[in-house]
Amino acid sequence: MEKILFKKIELWVLGVLAVFGFFGMVLFGAIVLDEERGEEELGGDHFGVIGDAALALAELPENARQSLRQLGRPDSTMMATPSLPKNYSIADGWFWARPPGSNGLNGFVLLSRYDGDRARSIVELVSLGTGQTLRVWSPKPETFLTMAMKRPEYDRWVHHDLWKNEYFRFVHPYLNTAGDLLAKDHDTPLFLLSPCGNVKWVQDEHLFHHSANSDGEGGYWVPGLAVNNTPQNVSNSFRRDALVRVNADGAVIYKEALDDVFRRNGMRHLLSMGNHFYFDPMHLNDIEPVLADGLFWTKGDLFLSIRNPSLVALYRPSTGRIVWSKAGPWLTQHDVDIVDPQTIAVFNNNAYNYGLGPYVDGPSEVLFYDFGDQTVKSPLRDKLEELDILASTEGLQDITPSGHLILEETTRGRLFIFNNTGKLVASFLNRAENGQVYTLGWSRYIPQAHGDKALAAIEKSGC
Repeated sequence: MEKILFKKIELWVLGVLAVFGFFGMVLFGAIVLDEERGEEELGGDHFGVIGDAALALAELPENARQSLRQLGRPDSTMMATPSLPKNYSIADGWFWARPPGSNGLNGFVLLSRYDGDRARSIVELVSLGTGQTLRVWSPKPETFLTMAMKRPEYDRWVHHDLWKNEYFRFVHPYLNTAGDLLAKDHDTPLFLLSPCGNVKWVQDEHLFHHSANSDGEGGYWVPGLAVNNTPQNVSNSFRRDALVRVNADGAVIYKEALDDVFRRNGMRHLLSMGNHFYFDPMHLNDIEPVLADGLFWTKGDLFLSIRNPSLVALYRPSTGRIVWSKAGPWLTQHDVDIVDPQTIAVFNNNAYNYGLGPYVDGPSEVLFYDFGDQTVKSPLRDKLEELDILASTEGLQDITPSGHLILEETTRGRLFIFNNTGKLVASFLNRAENGQVYTLGWSRYIPQAHGDKALAAIEKSGC
C-alpha cells in the first residue's frame, strides 16, 4: 500500500487528469444547471435520474449547513412568521375579553392548527357559546396518505417530503352534519374521515388546494389542478388551477380549468406578464358557492378569489361567463364571503413584492364591497392596525349571523373575534410549551344548528 501511495507519477499523467477533471466539473455544472431549469421546453430536464443525482449532490453543502444551524433547535418548518410585535401582550391560547355567548354569539369555530407540543396538525371544535373545546381530531396523516395513489403526473406539483405526520396541514377542514371531517393539505388528494377517524373515501384522481366549501347539496367546491391535456403552446410547468366540485361520495362531478375560463371571457391577458413567462399567474385560493339568490348574483354562481392578479370574480358555470370581476383595491387577497344580498367581504392581505420580498402595506384587513353603490369600506382598519395584522399570505374571515367577525392571521398563528361594533371579544394564540408560535390551518365558523347535528352524530357513533 505504501508503495502505491508514494509512487511517482509522470507529469503528463497529471496533466491529463487535470484536463479530464476540468471538463468533468464543467459537465457536472451543466447537468446541475439543466436540472435547475426544469422542463425541456425551458431548456432543461435532459438527463433524467443523472440530473436528479447531480442536483442532490450539489445541494449537499447547503443542506448540511442548514442542518447544522438547526442543531439543538426546534424544527422551524411549521413556526409562525413573521414574529409577533415585541409589545404583544394578549395571552396564549384562548383569551376572552368578553364572556362567551355575549351579544348573541353562538355556533362553533372549527380550529385547525399545528400543535407544537404534539408536532403535528390537529383540528378542534370550540363552542363560541361556552368557550369550551368539545372535540379534538388528531389523525395521523401518514396512515391515511398510504391509501392515496402517488401518480407520476403529480410529481412536479406534490411535495411528498411533507406527506408526514409532522408536516401535513389540515387546510380548511370541513365538518359535515354526519360528523365526518373533510381533510387535505395544499396540493394533495382529498379525504373524508369518519367520526372514528377511518377513511370513508379518498379522491386521489385529482389534486386539491386552499379552500373547501359546501355546495349546499352534500358535496364540496374545492380548488384543484388540471395536470392533463395542457393546451398547445403552453409549458407543462404552467400551473393550471381548476374549479372542482366533488359530491358526497367523493366523485368529481364538475371540473374546469380556470385558464380556459379566462380565455373564453376575454381575460387571456391575465395569464402572462407581457412576453415573460410566470408559471403561476392565477393562484386560485377560494371558491365561494352562491347558495341563495342575491340582488346581484344567482344561486349556483361562484365567487372566486384569484390571488396573483388581485382579482375577485363572479362566475356563472351554467353559462360559462364571468358576470362580474374587480381587481383591487385588495392586494393578493385570500378569501371572499357573501355578507348579505348585495355585499361581499374580502380578506385583503395588502401584500406585494417588488423584488425585495413580500411586504404588507399597512395592516391586512377585511374589506366590504357593496354592489349597490360600488363602495369599499374597511370598518376595522384602525383596530387591525393596532393589533399589527400582517398576513403576507393566507388568512381568511368569517361573519356570524350575530354580526361577529372571525379573522384568522394564519401564518402568525393568531385568530380574533370582534363584535358588530368592532370590539375585541376573543383571541387565540397558537403558542407551544417551547415558547414558539406555530401556524394555523384555515379555521372556519360553523353555525349552531349545523354543529349540534355533527356533535349528535359523533355521539351516536360512539367514537
